[in-house]
Amino acid sequence: MFAITLVMIYGIYRIIQEGVWPAWPDGTILVTGGILSVIFVVLYMRSIEAGSGKSWAKAASAFGAFVPYVYSLYVIGYVGVWSLVQLVTVGFTWSGLVCGSFGLVFGYRILQTFYDITELSAQKA
Repeated sequence: MFAITLVMIYGIYRIIQEGVWPAWPDGTILVTGGILSVIFVVLYMRSIEAGSGKSWAKAASAFGAFVPYVYSLYVIGYVGVWSLVQLVTVGFTWSGLVCGSFGLVFGYRILQTFYDITELSAQKA
């Protein structure tokens, strides 16, 4: 959750810098995706704690678990890798290097944490 919070803070910075809905909503996606990811991680963890059994809520939380996964891939791919690609194609800046490294490190951290949560559910079953 800490990595998601840091990415959301960066998203708030981007919203202040660019506006809520520019041509491509970088900050808006980072903030709303972070909020949705936190919600779905909590719902997924609660469905794990509830034990075995079938219900619509468990199915919905399982499908909702794709949100943090896709969010982490967005952070890795767009914020991380794309910022680093722009260092070569557009021009080198230190802020681009820091932003790209930030996206790679914290996107991977979000992905790894969610993977650990899913492994806990596999061990519990």
